[in-house]
Amino acid sequence: MEESISKNLELWTIMTLYNVSLLLLLTGLLLHLAGDYRKGLLRSFRINMTKEGLSAVFFIVRDFSLFISFGISLLLINPDMFADVKFPMPFFPLGVIFLGIALIFKMNGKSSEAGLSHKLFFVFLIFSVVVQYFGFVFVAEAAPVGWVEKGYAGDFWLALRNLRSNENPGLSMISFSVSFPFLIVILIVLFLKIFSGSSVAADGNSNMLEK
Repeated sequence: MEESISKNLELWTIMTLYNVSLLLLLTGLLLHLAGDYRKGLLRSFRINMTKEGLSAVFFIVRDFSLFISFGISLLLINPDMFADVKFPMPFFPLGVIFLGIALIFKMNGKSSEAGLSHKLFFVFLIFSVVVQYFGFVFVAEAAPVGWVEKGYAGDFWLALRNLRSNENPGLSMISFSVSFPFLIVILIVLFLKIFSGSSVAADGNSNMLEK
C-alpha cells in the first residue's frame, strides 16, 4: 500500500514538473512577444524608479522562466522517467534541444533586437514552443483509448498515443540516445558562456529603459 502511494506520488511529481516546464516556456515566449507592450506601458509612468523596478521584474521573469524551464526539462530526460510517464516522443527532447540552442543565442551578448543572434534566438524559441506544445496536446494528452474504442476518435489518435514514452520503449530509447549528447554539448556551451563572463542580455539590459 505504502509502495503504491509512493509510486503514485512520484508519477504525480514528474507530471507536475513537466507541466510546469511547459508553462514556463510559454510564459517566456509570451513575455518576449510583449516587449512593445511593455515599452508602451512604461511610458504611462512618470516616476523613473517605478519604470526601472517594473523593467527589472519584467526582464527577470521573462528570461529566468526560460532557463528554469530548460533546467527542469533536463531533469526529466532520462530512461526511467520515460518508462513511467507519458512524455511525447520525440517532441519533448527535441523541443528541449531547440530551447537550449535558443538560450545559447540569448547569451551571445551585445546583440540588439535587430541583431542576428536575437533573431535566431526567437526562431529556435518558437520552434521549441511549437514542437513541445504539439507533443503535449496531440501525444501526451491524446484521445484516450476508451474514446478510440467507442468510435469517438480514429486510428490517427491511436497512432499518436503510440508515440508516448511509456507505450513505446524503443522510440523512447532512440530519442534519449540521440538527444542526450546534444544536450550535453549545449550545457557545456552554456557553462562556458557563463564562466567566461561574455554573456550579456540579448536586448541590452544594461539600459533597461529604452529610448
